[in-house]
Amino acid sequence: MGLEELISTLKKNEQKQIDDIWQQARAEADSMRKQVAEAIAKITEEHADQLASACRKSVRVIVAEADMKARKKKLFAYQGLDEVLHATAINQLPKLRQHGYENVFAQLAKELPGSQWDKIIVNPSDMDLAAKFFDKNIVQPDTAISGGLIAVNAGGKIVVDNTFEKRLERQWSHILPELIKRIEEKYGESESTEKAG
Repeated sequence: MGLEELISTLKKNEQKQIDDIWQQARAEADSMRKQVAEAIAKITEEHADQLASACRKSVRVIVAEADMKARKKKLFAYQGLDEVLHATAINQLPKLRQHGYENVFAQLAKELPGSQWDKIIVNPSDMDLAAKFFDKNIVQPDTAISGGLIAVNAGGKIVVDNTFEKRLERQWSHILPELIKRIEEKYGESESTEKAG
């Protein structure tokens, strides 16, 4: 083997080593690119999952807050409705005197427990009617009473309020839900019809 052959063999070996190094470098670069791409994809997926989770959490918070605000508004609306309906009911009480009131008054008087009453308080229009059931001297007028009577004995130790106002007050917790139900049925349907149209 001559010098030229030796140089040629060395060059070939050198070229082969250079080619091997480049091929190895390319393979490592491709492997690194693949690892980086996989890492980026994994990070992107994790961030997308985290973002989606954060969005779902935000949506739940927003919906819960909107729900709470809607409930508060509904509660305030019901409170306002309660006040309006109660005031309207109180204003309607005098109309109960228009039909068979003498029988109603008699029934209210009969409901009183047996006792020696010191004072019977009635609407001024009921003074003569009350005198039919009680001693005229103990009957007193009160314009705040629309109908019925208040009976007091033993220096005020026992007071029986059997007025329209008190009976309405006692029954209001039963009357109000029924009124609201009817209002919701009437106006809830028209509201959902408007939304559908």
